[in-house]
Amino acid sequence: MMIHGMEIPEGRILLKELMDHATRPEFVYTHRWTEGDPVLWDNRRTMHRAREYDPRKIRELHRTTVMEPTPPMAALTRKVA
Repeated sequence: MMIHGMEIPEGRILLKELMDHATRPEFVYTHRWTEGDPVLWDNRRTMHRAREYDPRKIRELHRTTVMEPTPPMAALTRKVA
């Protein structure tokens, strides 16, 4: 993974610092599944990962994509005159 405009070593250091900050316990939510639980998240603004689960249990997943006039990161990178 690279950050545009940065040398690779410098970018990796920054990414590690950001990941270390974002994954601090006060920013992490872990769900303890029970039958029938709905869980929603925004893939555009949330880091998430799946953990091991019992494959004998059925998990039903649905994906919805929200249409936006401007992609989220485009608004952050737009040049201001």
